[in-house]
Amino acid sequence: MRRLIPHRLFIAVLTVAAVFRVLTMIGYSPAVWFEDSFDYVGVAERMQPYPVRPSGYSFLLWALRPLHSFAAVTAVQHLMGLATGVMIYVLIRRRVSALSHRWAALAAAPALLDAYQIFFEHTVLSDVLFSFLVTAAVTLALWSPEISLRRAALAGLLLAAATLTRSVGLVLLPLLACHFLINRSGRRAVTAALVAAVLPLGGYALWYGSWHGSPAITGGSGVWLWARVMPFADCQKIGPPPDEAVLCPPQPRERRPTSPFFIWADWSPLREVPGHPVTTHADLFHPEIDGRAGALARRAVAGQPLDYLGLADWDLGRTLAWSRGPNPAPVVYNRYVFPNVTGPLPDGVRIAGGTIQQDLRAYERGPAATRFREPFAGIMRAYQSFVFLPGTVFGVLLIHTVVRAVRSRRRTHRVVFLPLVMGVALTVTPVLVTSYDSRYWLPAIPLLSMALALTWSRPPGVPSAAVPQAAGTPGGRRRNRRLDLKIG
Repeated sequence: MRRLIPHRLFIAVLTVAAVFRVLTMIGYSPAVWFEDSFDYVGVAERMQPYPVRPSGYSFLLWALRPLHSFAAVTAVQHLMGLATGVMIYVLIRRRVSALSHRWAALAAAPALLDAYQIFFEHTVLSDVLFSFLVTAAVTLALWSPEISLRRAALAGLLLAAATLTRSVGLVLLPLLACHFLINRSGRRAVTAALVAAVLPLGGYALWYGSWHGSPAITGGSGVWLWARVMPFADCQKIGPPPDEAVLCPPQPRERRPTSPFFIWADWSPLREVPGHPVTTHADLFHPEIDGRAGALARRAVAGQPLDYLGLADWDLGRTLAWSRGPNPAPVVYNRYVFPNVTGPLPDGVRIAGGTIQQDLRAYERGPAATRFREPFAGIMRAYQSFVFLPGTVFGVLLIHTVVRAVRSRRRTHRVVFLPLVMGVALTVTPVLVTSYDSRYWLPAIPLLSMALALTWSRPPGVPSAAVPQAAGTPGGRRRNRRLDLKIG
């Protein structure tokens, strides 16, 4: 028990975090739903490589399917959220002797206590699994100054799993390789990480090709980029050929909605491509449609680069908005807030072979619509109104981390590089290739918290002035012996 005393603040934070997760599970049963949830469940019921997004999260649902419980799914995700906070704390305590237990607990607090983090843990969505896998990979890579081939390979494997959960993980693999090179871990470590990542990614790509004709991780890169540029694309200026012009936006520029509507709305030009009727979401990402959309998107970026950068800059600015509180209007599902009214879930075909309701009932073996119990549900709605990391604070955290990394010692740069650049990549990449969404930068929070704390690290062998120890104490005697050995 004495060993736990120095960690009492973190244990208190972890306990509070666990209590609010238990309240969530009691208050909202079995889970909270979002529009994408139904696609994930359908893929898990009829396992296949999905063209719209990678099927990694559906693999998790499939693995948990024998339990026939969405409550079990959310319980696993809540444990992942708690484990993410534990990884942050343990890594910081291991690598940063200059930082007190209190500051280490504070660094882990956003991942543990943010109400939106708890909310997404309770949804049938891929975000928490992705964040957990990325944080685990970074923890392994930074666990010690010297990395073994086994840890390098495992870090690469975890990032491959993250990529198969959300395709944005592809930008993280080169950053892991750069980290190993910067830290002079050797070519063998880089090779081990890349081989461990390429094997599952290659296997998935071949599986995808056996279903859809050509190897890939996902089939919608052209459609997503097309939707990204449609809010500003001027077809009269870029002059696309007729086969691409059918995908030009129907509205005047000043009346166009945000990017996702161009894919999912009933009026989407993707539904009007001759010879390609749309009956499921996957039909919107048909290879021919995807190719046309990608070509038109590249024309728009090349012909209107300032408009493209201006849209990305605007959406990055939205990340810094202070308020993320819930909308007081009645909410059944499909918003990033805990529901405040009950209602039926939608029906219709998302994945060929069954309807939404059939898939949900087959998985749960019973009704799956969200049911909530008061006062527990009310407690979580109130909690979400006040306890979250505002976007403005997130921006300050990012800027402060960069400044400290630049001003710190050269050796510190090598430690901070990986979580910092990964956090930045997860913040910037979505607004460049898909759209702005407040949930997209949530996985960056654990990484930036970790990076900021790691800026306090020191090169091995350099004593910390922040944690002085007298020569007569056991710690002081051990330190003096180490210094004597080095001098001698």
